[in-house]
Amino acid sequence: MTQWFNELWFLTLEAAPWLLLGLVIAALIKAFSDQLAIAKYLSGESTGAITRAAFIGAPLPLCSCGVVPAVLGLKDAGAGRGPSMAFLVATPETGPDSISVSYGMLGPVYAIARPVAAIIGAIVTGVVSGRLTGPAPDHAPTTSTPAAVDGCCGEEKDSGCRGGETNPTAASCCDSTPSVTGRCDSDETASGASCCGNGEATWRTDQPSARDRLSGGFAYAFGQVLIDIVPWMVFGLAIAATAVVLIPEGFFDNAWGLVGSYLLMAVIGIPMYVCATASTPIAAGLLVAGMSPGAALVFLLAGPATNIGTLGILRKHFGNRLITLYLVTVIACALVAGIALDLLWRAFDWSLPSGAAAGHAMEANAIGIASLAVLTAVTIHAYWRRRRARSAPSQGSGQASGEEACGCASERDGSR
Repeated sequence: MTQWFNELWFLTLEAAPWLLLGLVIAALIKAFSDQLAIAKYLSGESTGAITRAAFIGAPLPLCSCGVVPAVLGLKDAGAGRGPSMAFLVATPETGPDSISVSYGMLGPVYAIARPVAAIIGAIVTGVVSGRLTGPAPDHAPTTSTPAAVDGCCGEEKDSGCRGGETNPTAASCCDSTPSVTGRCDSDETASGASCCGNGEATWRTDQPSARDRLSGGFAYAFGQVLIDIVPWMVFGLAIAATAVVLIPEGFFDNAWGLVGSYLLMAVIGIPMYVCATASTPIAAGLLVAGMSPGAALVFLLAGPATNIGTLGILRKHFGNRLITLYLVTVIACALVAGIALDLLWRAFDWSLPSGAAAGHAMEANAIGIASLAVLTAVTIHAYWRRRRARSAPSQGSGQASGEEACGCASERDGSR
């Protein structure tokens, strides 16, 4: 047990600085990305639209749970099936936080190979999905802000805003249908329909300042994104420590063989609900136990992009054939990427970082401890903000339901 706690401690210290850096990068991306233009470039089934979807999705700070409402928002905004599937693959498989943690725990090879494989796999999946499922049903794109960027979670069609007349040019943050004028309660004012504001949700004709953008970006990254990541990151670190302690070195090569290790990682990754960042320490533990670098990459790609819950939701909205093609293509691309990485690894005689290769036998460092302290503090603060937002007295049933449907309460509170 002492060895397990030691491994957990060193793994945590190794991951903390890179997770903190990744969250900062995610905040900057959120603050300065062009939110309203994304869906415009993803319509149709062209290879160009699919490629753009992959490159747009790759840096966005959305995990496995957040990408589902984002994809549904893009679909409602007029994005094609191919671009939607490409976005669905690229977004959870990689991101600024997972790349940063990969560099710290697995080395520069994984920090490059992981996003490259994710983007290529996303493009292939998008092309296959768009070409083999036929044309999508015609529907008019809406002018609502896509959930892919706003982080509004859910396929809720009711924005929770009550009263007012329909306005086809107004955009509710959690509705793909024409929004309504008026506040999120029943008061009729000249304010906007967004239910993610600070209570007054007024229309803004001016562009937000850089300071406001930064404030909102950091509130999002160190609020909603952090809360999404933390439970799974703790789970991943615990699994990694267990793998290092219990699995003997060379187990996978001896018991499964190289090809068997690829298939095993794909099978394990499909049902597992784990985000890209949390899967990184698990992969580090598997590498210490003798897993080949390519097989570990298969897990890193298959795990975040496929899980039972996500597939069930998407099946309802996209149909059995499309989701079957999606699953088969994602797994095939992950296997090809894993095989390619192993071939390159042997050809160039690459090696793992000293920490991973030695089972994280390192001393506690000041940067790791300081980063862990900061992450602990902001995590406690984020959960406290969420708890306070949920327990606050409602100013009206419409406003309360609107905030719950949007999932934006924590983001709103974080900007106070």
